[in-house]
Amino acid sequence: MNEKLKIELLKNKDDLIEGTFCYQLFEDRMFNENLMVALINGAGDFLKENSRDNEVKDLLTWVVRGVDQCFLSNSDDDDLYTIKNYNVGMEEKWRNDWKLLIVKLTKNSLSSL
Repeated sequence: MNEKLKIELLKNKDDLIEGTFCYQLFEDRMFNENLMVALINGAGDFLKENSRDNEVKDLLTWVVRGVDQCFLSNSDDDDLYTIKNYNVGMEEKWRNDWKLLIVKLTKNSLSSL
């Protein structure tokens, strides 16, 4: 199960694989809260048993940077990228809840973000 879960998590790194959080955010420009929660929960379950797996931690670091960039681009009038279903509450939940959960999962990997 661990290897299968890892493969599912790592599909997010390829933002051209439909059905992933990253695909929906980067390609469809939709922030899918359910897929974000599933990604966090899946990574948490995986890292409980594989705490030294840097590949999944690196994925989470990449996701944080990508999501942060999407929110920055969304608020930049000179940037053509927008999140179609954007609302302030979503961004606040990202910054105050989900991002912090990911940072906690990766421990020191994201301390500089």
